[in-house]
Amino acid sequence: MLQVKSGSPNQAIRLVNYGHFLNHVIMLIYPTIALTISEVWPHSYGELLSAFFVGSMIYGIAAYPAAWISDRWNAWYMLVIYLIGTGMAAIATGFAANLLQMFIGLSIIGLFASIYHPVGTAFVVRHAENRAKELGKNGAWGTAGLASASLIAAGLTFLFGWRAAFLLPGIASLLLGIVFLMSKSNLALTTREQTKKKQTSFRDLTTPELIRVMSILTITVLAVGLFTQAFTIGLPKLYDSTLKHFIVLLNLDTFQGKLISAAFVSMVIFFGSFGQIIGGNLSSLWSPKNVYIGMFLFVLPLVFISIKTEGVGLIITGAFIMIAVTGCLPAENCILVNFVPEDWHARLFSIKFVIGLGGGSAAVLVNGYIFDQTIGFFWFFGFLGVLATIVIIGAVLLPPVKVHRRDGKQCF
Repeated sequence: MLQVKSGSPNQAIRLVNYGHFLNHVIMLIYPTIALTISEVWPHSYGELLSAFFVGSMIYGIAAYPAAWISDRWNAWYMLVIYLIGTGMAAIATGFAANLLQMFIGLSIIGLFASIYHPVGTAFVVRHAENRAKELGKNGAWGTAGLASASLIAAGLTFLFGWRAAFLLPGIASLLLGIVFLMSKSNLALTTREQTKKKQTSFRDLTTPELIRVMSILTITVLAVGLFTQAFTIGLPKLYDSTLKHFIVLLNLDTFQGKLISAAFVSMVIFFGSFGQIIGGNLSSLWSPKNVYIGMFLFVLPLVFISIKTEGVGLIITGAFIMIAVTGCLPAENCILVNFVPEDWHARLFSIKFVIGLGGGSAAVLVNGYIFDQTIGFFWFFGFLGVLATIVIIGAVLLPPVKVHRRDGKQCF
């Protein structure tokens, strides 16, 4: 396994962290931009959102082949391709003149952006001197990108027009890719042998038990992916609608209103960083299975309360939902690695990205249909409630999951 010497890991991982931030910014600016485009193009918000479906699906599905290529070629150059490719695709999409061109641009963005998570996460693990610390920082940068995307998109649209919301992040990604490529010559690499004994069995499960466990986890991972993407992608529309009376009361124009709603979207998603910390700590103390179930038992009543909630109340319930949804992710990872050998972990997480992000991209179509065909948000939150129920039932059916830690602090 490769490890960077001296002070180089901090430099390399810092650049990879910036790439994580840009990954989520570029992938999530469109749902906010679409609100403005729907006012100048002859398409509804739902139609515009549907153009994002294939790109969102590719973003998840292409993760596995990206990991496969990286393992057999070079992770460094794969990350360079990710940064430069995503940047160029975002810049090109900024010049889209119709829905077809927008569809093509978003699809290409999804293809290049899919490289990051399987390759970038493995890069951090491989080169980090303190894995837990560096993975925590990397996750924080990703959450920051997720939280900032809507605000960045709305701010750039307000100041320079919607095209700038593609162009400027695209230029940033392109420049970071060039810096990352040039910095490789300054890094010295050595080989580090792994000394820890690996788990080599599927936790002594019989074949029927293993099939049952993997089938249940496939369903729950897909449900969590659908829930997360539906909720995150739906937030700009949700808050843009629920804050309209507040915007009118303050006598703000349309762009100022969208900027305020985008700020609340960013704030709610930012709370997700606390959820990851809470979920990780709880999963190191109690059974990850119980934490997993508990998070969605907490979400379920909040979802149904949100149906009849508006304004500030909806912002508060949204923040707590986001905390719980992100809080389930450390527990989910602990559950997944509990049942498979250690040398399967990389492939396992690639498959998880394919299922969670690729399959979860169907939420784009569901959101578009619900927002176009229904009034209010009953069916939106009803859909989330069904998904939360599926996760709870699936998790209950799993075998017991104990706390497994390598160093007394981590579960995997």
